[in-house]
Amino acid sequence: MNAPQKHTLNFSQTGTRLEEVLAGSFFDETTRKYAEAYRHLEEQFSSLSLRLEEANLELGRSLDEKDRVSNYLNNILESLSAGVLVVDLEGNLTLFNRAAEAISGRSEEEVLGRPYQEVIGLHAGREKSVLHTVESGQVLSSMEKVMVLPDGRSIPLGFSTAPVCDSGGEIIGAVEVFTDLTEAKRMEAELQRAHTLAALGEMAATVAHEIRNPLGGMAGFAAILERDLEENDPRRRLVGKISEGIARLNRIVSSLLAYTRPLQLNPHPVDLVELVKGTASFFAVDPACTEAGVSISCRHTASDIVCNLDPEQFRQVILNLLQNATQAMPAGGVIDVEVGVSPTRDPPRAMLRVCDGGVGMSPEVRQKLFTPFFTTKEDGTGLGLVTCKKIVEAHGGAIRAECREPGGTCFTISLPR
Repeated sequence: MNAPQKHTLNFSQTGTRLEEVLAGSFFDETTRKYAEAYRHLEEQFSSLSLRLEEANLELGRSLDEKDRVSNYLNNILESLSAGVLVVDLEGNLTLFNRAAEAISGRSEEEVLGRPYQEVIGLHAGREKSVLHTVESGQVLSSMEKVMVLPDGRSIPLGFSTAPVCDSGGEIIGAVEVFTDLTEAKRMEAELQRAHTLAALGEMAATVAHEIRNPLGGMAGFAAILERDLEENDPRRRLVGKISEGIARLNRIVSSLLAYTRPLQLNPHPVDLVELVKGTASFFAVDPACTEAGVSISCRHTASDIVCNLDPEQFRQVILNLLQNATQAMPAGGVIDVEVGVSPTRDPPRAMLRVCDGGVGMSPEVRQKLFTPFFTTKEDGTGLGLVTCKKIVEAHGGAIRAECREPGGTCFTISLPR
């Protein structure tokens, strides 16, 4: 019979294994915690990434919208017919739109960053400029001044100014909006002139009727007196002078009445080329033309130029212009007559030009050219060109006069086709 075995417990080995078990459990727990923390960080990172992506998309949309609005406003700014400029607090130009370039004759590249006074100038004083608004914050509305262009010409400007502020209400510059008033001033002067001529016409019609009655009596008495005098009586010459003066006054009165009387047009389609050629041929054989040594050169740059005209009335216009051209060349010369079509108008308009080679005219004469009773001729009535203008405008046309190089004057008539 075998003796029972004895089991001996080794405490050192058991402690080591316990430590190993505890260490393994601690490692597993730590690993688990780290894994959870990592997953949590991944979730936070994914959430932040998603939010960042959404923020980027929103920022992109905002930038696109800002660009769209900016481009839209820039397109509006460039499409304006009024000039727009902006200056900073130092008075230097920071914006200059396309209309401002056209009005001032200066390009945007040329003026940006330059002082306002060097580009636009302060000819009307600092208080009539955008610089006054920058310094005082005062708004200038519907004011006028003069700007000198690079070629030395002066043009009238209508302008308004306003301060430019940031989101906090602080002034960071000022804007000036301006327009060229040249055409408006011309139309204003033309309207004033039309009112003056209308009043003058009403007065002249009344005076003409009052003058014509006694003129008829004077002419009758002069004729009786001339009849009672002998042929060799020297007083007959004086009576003849009286009759000539009465006849001249009667012509003036008749012209005045014709000018003040409303035109009765009988328009119908007329070939302008044929009308001008026929009238020029008729005038060319007139003694006033042949004796003055004047010839007429007539040409046309287009055919079938048909206009709705009263041929009798318009023939008087052509004859008057030819007569004026002949009188402007006392030493003789050539009158150039041209009929064509203006390609710069839409729709194209018929054009008639009558040019002489005379001495031309001064700016003062040209300004008064279509004023009643203004004449540079000793025996002129001053109603010929005024009547021409009236007839042309009654046909829906326009007439203008300009100096010709190297000398002479050109009258240009434009008519609707």
